[in-house]
Amino acid sequence: MPAVARTARSKPRKVRPEAPDLPSARQPAPPSVESDTTWDGLHVGADVEVPDHVADLSLQECRLEGVDLTGRRFTGLRCRDTEFVHCDLSGAMLDDAGFTRVTFTDCRLTGVVLAGASLVDVRIRDCRADLANLRMARGRFLLVEDTGLQGADFYRFTGSDCGLVGCDLSEANFTDAELTDAYLHRSELVDVRGAFALRGSRISADQQVPLGGALLAALGIRVTDEPV
Repeated sequence: MPAVARTARSKPRKVRPEAPDLPSARQPAPPSVESDTTWDGLHVGADVEVPDHVADLSLQECRLEGVDLTGRRFTGLRCRDTEFVHCDLSGAMLDDAGFTRVTFTDCRLTGVVLAGASLVDVRIRDCRADLANLRMARGRFLLVEDTGLQGADFYRFTGSDCGLVGCDLSEANFTDAELTDAYLHRSELVDVRGAFALRGSRISADQQVPLGGALLAALGIRVTDEPV
């Protein structure tokens, strides 16, 4: 009997970030954060003390809930398979941090500095991140949902398979950003700067007019009355 050729099944294309791989139970965290420390499988609550500057902290399979990180400065921060819930990172400085399979849910990220950070399989939802600084950051499978990003700075941000869905991107800066396979559905795009960086992105029909205005501005085209 002749052999029957079988069509190879293609692997489903990944479109969303992978969820953190979390343990079923966690141990309570120490009372304070120290530099050059690895926390693995811990529950970090609102009572933990965080100094103004923390260096070389690694978080693995942890849950941070209600933690106040306002204005803290982290150098060499690495987070893997970790979730932040109801945390306040307003003005926190996380330059060059590395995040892999990390979620931020209902957090305050206003003015957070993520310049040069690496964000792989990261999901941010129901947060406030206005004026967030992501200059020269790198994202892969980064998904930001229903989050305020008004005035956020994506200057020279490099991203592939990233989504900014249902976000307020008014006055956000995408100058010299490089986005591959980005999707921006339901997001507010009024007065976006550097709109050329959004070429190739996917949007919904109702976003054509505001994005068109941003593209006209990028081209230096003004809508005026007919000259006399």
